[in-house]
Amino acid sequence: MAFKRKSTALGLERRVRPRREDRWEEDPESQGSSSEDDDEVEEEGVRGQHNDEDEDEEGSDSEEGSEEEPEPEEQTPKVDLSSISFGALAKAQATLPSTSRRSKSSKTATESSRTETTPAPRKSTRSKDDPKPKRSSKHAPQEQTSKKPVSRRREILPDNRRQYRDPRFDPLVGKVDEEKASKAYAFLDEYREKEMSDLRAQIKKTKDTYAKEDMKRQLQAMESRKKARKRKEEEENLLKEHRKKEKELVAQGKTPFYLKRSEQKKQILVKRYEGMSKGQVDRAIERKRKKVAGKEKKELDWLQGARERG
Repeated sequence: MAFKRKSTALGLERRVRPRREDRWEEDPESQGSSSEDDDEVEEEGVRGQHNDEDEDEEGSDSEEGSEEEPEPEEQTPKVDLSSISFGALAKAQATLPSTSRRSKSSKTATESSRTETTPAPRKSTRSKDDPKPKRSSKHAPQEQTSKKPVSRRREILPDNRRQYRDPRFDPLVGKVDEEKASKAYAFLDEYREKEMSDLRAQIKKTKDTYAKEDMKRQLQAMESRKKARKRKEEEENLLKEHRKKEKELVAQGKTPFYLKRSEQKKQILVKRYEGMSKGQVDRAIERKRKKVAGKEKKELDWLQGARERG
């Protein structure tokens, strides 16, 4: 053990495995830039490293031999990093293996790119364990969730008018019997006739042309609705009479005959003209002829315009 201490004190070097630092090869450029002081500091650092290794070996030997003999610890010289030049530090860094540095930098780059590219998973607001809404009783309305998405369909022009509904004539209540309804509300015809007579009197009294034209349009609309109701009643009466006759024939063992729409119109015209005088019939036929002629003229004008455009 004393021989080892003397050898370290004299500065003799033992055979040690070659380190990576022993194989440094100085470039001519770096030799010119670094000074002699730097070389001395490097030699001291190498010697300090060798001394540390020697001390480690001595500690292992002493533990194996005897633990009772205390040995004074030698203070290793500390390297002052402030006195080392940047050239020496650059050379020391160049000797380190470049693969480890590259692998670390590539790992950090890939991790940063993954964090940037892959977005965070979106968490669902609704958990699986949420209970479904239940009613307090069977007569209570069912509770609806407020998290249901709203429909994207929107009304472009909303109708803000108040919607009126008569439950007596609502289809949800049932099928309306028009015959019973007309009999139950027959008194409305009297009210309509009274309104029409009042309008005629106002048309004669008013001097404002715009108001007079407006009242004339209202009167004409009421008269047209009255004529439509009258035609509908005539058609219904005709069908009733025809069905009554057919039932009697079926009872006698004959096959029933169903009226076509064209036959219904013909029979209605015949009945209508039967209750008219000769002058009224001529005027009705003339109006009908003018109406048909005007319709045909409109169709011809439309066909000519289509040919010119084509």
